[in-house]
Amino acid sequence: MAKREFDRAQLEALLSRGQVAARAGRKAEARYFFNAALDLSPEHPDALLWLAYVAGGGRPSLAYLARVLKVDPSNSRARAAIRWARARERASSTDTAVFVPAPPKRPRRMVLSLVALTLLLVGGLATVAFAGSALGRPAVTATLAASITPVPSRTSSPTPTATPSATLTATSTSTPSATPTATSTSTPTETPSPTASPTPTPTSTATPVPTQVVAPTPLPTTAIGDTFRWIDVDLTRQLLVAYEGQTAVRRVVVSTGLPGTPTVTGRFQIYVKYPKAPMSGPGYYLPNVPYVMYFYGGYGLHGTYWHTNFGQPMSHGCVNLPTPEAQWLYDWAAVGTPVVIHY
Repeated sequence: MAKREFDRAQLEALLSRGQVAARAGRKAEARYFFNAALDLSPEHPDALLWLAYVAGGGRPSLAYLARVLKVDPSNSRARAAIRWARARERASSTDTAVFVPAPPKRPRRMVLSLVALTLLLVGGLATVAFAGSALGRPAVTATLAASITPVPSRTSSPTPTATPSATLTATSTSTPSATPTATSTSTPTETPSPTASPTPTPTSTATPVPTQVVAPTPLPTTAIGDTFRWIDVDLTRQLLVAYEGQTAVRRVVVSTGLPGTPTVTGRFQIYVKYPKAPMSGPGYYLPNVPYVMYFYGGYGLHGTYWHTNFGQPMSHGCVNLPTPEAQWLYDWAAVGTPVVIHY
């Protein structure tokens, strides 16, 4: 296979595995595969659109979408995704408090001056009143009270005129100003309601859908020739058999998916091969997995260096082979080789 064709097949495999992880909610795994795809094609629009989707909206998503529009300004999916990213950013904002300005505070020095003046006046008037009553001259109190000009209030109303009174009544004329009732509400200028679901819809790599039907073993003789190569995987027996026509040429005890991560069943084809490739998922990362052959999305046949418990389900869905057997199968099978998996 030419290098360009190999890179294209590898790119499609990475995009396919990233989409499987993204749709399953495994965001870290999806980001790993999409970034690996960008290593092969730095401005690939599908990888960037999926990374924007995995980012969940807001500025991180907008950064990826800007890269798409830089290469293709007319990309309709990117423009729709920008509206989605902005709507998600607005919807996730928790800053809904309304700002209400506090009432103006009087300067502390002015307040102390008013208090001191009031106490001085009250004390002086009490002294005069006492002296007047002791001398039998109540008119002095009335005259002094009439001569006092009240301290103007802080409001803008006219200064009241003091009315003479025979009895002095101390009344505080300082009234606080009214609390402002106007509230400042921050209203965004653009208010489309975020009702649309995420719109990035990158084109997925065409892969067969598992039929979940037990496949016949072996295949009918009318469908194959004597040299036709195909692979049969029996999940019940944990056994892989390589066939040439009706003849079994290799039998290998394998480990397939655990009950929580079962291996898919149906008829597939090997669509890409790697001598070594990393594999990752929730809670694990395996570098340099040997002799990998993917047959459906992220499901593949490959060598295994982390366990030797073959004959028992052990995997996250792949078919684990002993590394020497995986090497033999890798050299024997070509891209396009059918893979039949059943119970």
